[in-house]
Amino acid sequence: MNISNINVGLTGEDLLSIYNDFVSIKELNIENIEIKEDIRIVGSFTKGIVIKFECRFKLNSMENGLINGEVTGFKILNIGIVSFLRKIALKFALKSLSDMGISYDNGKVIIQYKYLLKDIPYVDFDIHSIYCAYGVLNVELKNINLSLGGELKKEIELISFEKENKAEFNEEEIKKTEDCYTKGREKVSRKLPEKAKKYKDYIFVLPDIAALIYRLLKDKRVSMKTKLVISGAVAYITIPSDLIPDKVPFVGKIDDIAIGIFALNVIMTDVPLNIIMENWQGKNDILVVVKNVIEYATNFTGAKNIDSIYRVMEEILSV
Repeated sequence: MNISNINVGLTGEDLLSIYNDFVSIKELNIENIEIKEDIRIVGSFTKGIVIKFECRFKLNSMENGLINGEVTGFKILNIGIVSFLRKIALKFALKSLSDMGISYDNGKVIIQYKYLLKDIPYVDFDIHSIYCAYGVLNVELKNINLSLGGELKKEIELISFEKENKAEFNEEEIKKTEDCYTKGREKVSRKLPEKAKKYKDYIFVLPDIAALIYRLLKDKRVSMKTKLVISGAVAYITIPSDLIPDKVPFVGKIDDIAIGIFALNVIMTDVPLNIIMENWQGKNDILVVVKNVIEYATNFTGAKNIDSIYRVMEEILSV
């Protein structure tokens, strides 16, 4: 069924019902929605701890299929919760909303309503205008497509508004690092049997990884945080006794391989690609293979547990 135009008036109760029935985010519980000149939302977000909040949101414009607005007020209602814990929970809350199509940056909010409602197979529409008046959210809908049998299929891609600061570089212009390892590698390569020479880049993978780690520890462009992670992993692997007791949840029974894979995954994730390529002695296509193997191994070893804890600690330290 196709309808060209509909004007809809939604109360706070209507919006709450729509959220609970169709949009509901696991960690986000909405208790009340009140509409005046702006939209007042009361609820809680759970990520280890429960953060009760009150948020006021003002609609500004409707452009290119995106609802633009701003947060005009935000209160944390849990007075007894430590400040840094509140900030951590809020970071996770904003990340959850971003994955659903609601982006936040410095008070400004962008809602990708098409993506937010992509899993509802009963209706599809375009929002022509949206505004608050007299306690009601007024929405003008166009190009409405209804399916009582829930047969609508929507292919909506999430638009990313994150600012990327990736430096552009030409792979051919990257100058490889040369040191004593470069000379030693060349000497050993010349002494390899002729049949083995064509596989030399695979033969030297482990020495190349060791050289990469050594060079990154010396490279001033690599952050101190990443260097500490690499150094800690090397220390754990080389010390014969376990630094982490077996009784510690998640990471107590990890082995040296998991620690090594975790450290390599941090390198591949946190260090800019051009810096890695400069310090990688082998061919760049071999580096791609190594990166894919590390990503695969991370998901099937204790490295995944370590990485999860590391990312949480990273959030805490960045507050």
